Amino acid sequence: MNSNGGPVDLSAEAFWRLSDSERDVLFARLRRERRVSWQRPLENPVMAGENQRGYWAVVRHADVVAVTRDPAAFSSAAEHGGVLMETLSPAVVRATQSIIAMDAPQHTRLRRLVSSAFTARRMAQMDESIRQAARDIVASLTGRAFAGPARVEFVGDVAERLPIWTICEIIGLPAHERDRALHLSNVMAGCRDTAYHGYPNPVEALRDSLIAFSAILFELIDERRHYPDDDLTSALIEAEVDGHRLSDSEVQAFLLLLFIAGNETTRHAISHGMLALSRFPDQRRLLEADLPGRISAAVEEILRWSTPIMTFRRTATRDLRLGGSFINRGDAVVMFYSSANRDESVFPDPWRFDITRAPQSHIAFGGGGPHFCLGAHLARAELRHIFTETLRALPGLTVGKPRLVAGNFVNAIGRLPGTLLPTPTPTPTLVP
Repeated sequence: MNSNGGPVDLSAEAFWRLSDSERDVLFARLRRERRVSWQRPLENPVMAGENQRGYWAVVRHADVVAVTRDPAAFSSAAEHGGVLMETLSPAVVRATQSIIAMDAPQHTRLRRLVSSAFTARRMAQMDESIRQAARDIVASLTGRAFAGPARVEFVGDVAERLPIWTICEIIGLPAHERDRALHLSNVMAGCRDTAYHGYPNPVEALRDSLIAFSAILFELIDERRHYPDDDLTSALIEAEVDGHRLSDSEVQAFLLLLFIAGNETTRHAISHGMLALSRFPDQRRLLEADLPGRISAAVEEILRWSTPIMTFRRTATRDLRLGGSFINRGDAVVMFYSSANRDESVFPDPWRFDITRAPQSHIAFGGGGPHFCLGAHLARAELRHIFTETLRALPGLTVGKPRLVAGNFVNAIGRLPGTLLPTPTPTPTLVP
């Protein structure tokens, strides 16, 4: 990391404690000067050790898309290290990354199994349920500012509530386990930020939360094997493609991935979206003037702006060239989505939040190819419904300075304080 002209060090722990805007300045330099650059081993208190290696950093939109769409040349497989920047053992990768850390044909088989549970009927039912849940969440806040301005904590009061409800409804996690599951998910995703989760060190945070969360999921799987229900866990247990069924460990790993990915990414997109609407009041006014007509485009800009997943890793399966650099077989290649979604060659004035931006070529769900996000439809539905209900029912809600969570994977906001002003009561029209 260097803001005064020296090499940009993406492996420095300090880099990942910068704000989004500060990181953007350094990413812009790399896009101009070193579109594919070799970086030293990651500074990481969680995975410090001899197995950590350097990697190639891919920061431009076109190069990220090229890597994403060539799984034969760029592997996601557990035996090659999976998809996180950190080098983990294959056993840990399989237990935590599931389908996103697989290549064909294993990935193809599991994706078909999982897709068979995400039926059109189930998704249509979920859309209406998500709409009602968003209304209920917003309704719980409407009375707070009756007597004057009220304080809110947007992450806890709004942003995290809809994704956790949605994921738990989908997988069938009982209500009494949901708060605990949310806490464990937060600790796993933010394990590097000890001030955020309160554990004495990141290794203990990751280990203890993973063990506890896995136990919750295995208990759920055992329950559904004996007593199936109309949920995704039951569907995954019963799903069969070409004579194959998932083992308990495969179901557990996928549910863990789905819970963390579906909860962490969407809640932070909601938080970043509300923050952007507060920082760009002209865009908020534009959206509020025609919510039905502009909400879909606004959701896409929120996804680009927030880029909830900042990085994914691949491993080169052969010697090749990318962006002018020669990459050896076995080298780690890290895609920086947060940089690609600010690429000036694709997004004019990329540092402006613009809900009318078109065409919208963001890669918040990946750059295409076989690993395109399975939950993209659900995430869009959640964002559409929560912003529609929030802006419609709480026009006096604004947010302030966020408390960011340090990390190189999820673009996380831990807390987002806000103020809720009273909603003016319309003056009744007197009929003579």
